[in-house]
Amino acid sequence: MADTSVPERISPPIRLLQLGQTLQGLREQAGLTGQQVAERTGITSSALSRLERGQNRYATAGDVHTLLNLYGAEPDRRQECLRLVTTARITPYWAEHRRGLGGLVEYVAYETEAELIRYWHPVLVPGLLQTEEYAWAVLTALRFDDDPSVVALKVRARLARQWITRCPTPAQVHAIVAEGALRQPIGGPEVLRGQLDRLAQEALMPHITVQVLPNSVGAHPGMSGGFVLLSLPSMGDALFVESGGGGIIDRDEQRVEDSGRVFGRLSDMALSPDESAQLISDIARS
Repeated sequence: MADTSVPERISPPIRLLQLGQTLQGLREQAGLTGQQVAERTGITSSALSRLERGQNRYATAGDVHTLLNLYGAEPDRRQECLRLVTTARITPYWAEHRRGLGGLVEYVAYETEAELIRYWHPVLVPGLLQTEEYAWAVLTALRFDDDPSVVALKVRARLARQWITRCPTPAQVHAIVAEGALRQPIGGPEVLRGQLDRLAQEALMPHITVQVLPNSVGAHPGMSGGFVLLSLPSMGDALFVESGGGGIIDRDEQRVEDSGRVFGRLSDMALSPDESAQLISDIARS
């Protein structure tokens, strides 16, 4: 049985997606249709379809063994698939914060396993770099109809997510933030000053890069809104665009590639990390 007591950068939904993609690839290599697999294994075509889409949370090692035997999978693929079945049962660190995550559960599943997270945010400091006071001010404003106890759950969930930048194998974070976001007095001067100090400290971490897009650049390709690019080692890149209390994960190759080019252009237009650190310090002192 998998050890569920030690937090790991593992999300069952991602492991199931990886398993499904691998099994689908093996089936197609074997030249078999879903109906043919059902006839030869007794696994229904609908159950196989859910498994290949990463939606079968009850996939068993026995079923996977059966499919791997039918597909004639090589030993390394067998080992990979069985490892995915096992790790898909691990309780993720964010499970206890599910209520506070609301519509962000799918995003956080991707975020948890991402090796690189690239943020462009024209309005706010990214959630992984926020202080508790700043997060309270942001979420209170965004969720103005919510009871304070609900906002408290959301704040705790946001702060818990920051674990992925502090764990033994932290995610690489590259954040580009508009200068205007650093000057907007969210929470008041003291809260903003504390947030800017925190941002400056985070930027000193070897796995965190912070760039500021200065107001002086004028028009730029990020004016249509913020986004996040998440790079997962075995699944490629995914695009996330936030909307309300949730958002959309988009894995369309062209849209992901287009957003990657926008991010690259914004990075070229932004101040260097050292110049950004100086501007953050200047704004904090002012």
